[in-house]
Amino acid sequence: MIDELAGLSKSPLGNPTRLAIALYLLSRERTTFSDMRKALKLTSGNLEFHLKALEDAGIVRTYHGFGRRPRKFVEITDKGTEELKEVLEILREAVGND
Repeated sequence: MIDELAGLSKSPLGNPTRLAIALYLLSRERTTFSDMRKALKLTSGNLEFHLKALEDAGIVRTYHGFGRRPRKFVEITDKGTEELKEVLEILREAVGND
């Protein structure tokens, strides 16, 4: 258990902000950059920094699209969903919830 918890520090999802981003995305098919920024109360620069790290790790995907205006969309990947489930399982075991 200790080794698994220590290993989280090496995971992109070991960062609290990145974990919050992944959790936010898990319950949504996709979201806009703007909606996520507001919901998580992050600055644009801070969110962009963390999304870049998550995208580089293959956990999220960002792309531009159009609605009434150009928007940046964000979605969690299948790999991201699997990694998030693993992190949540490690945390669940650490706090003793089955």
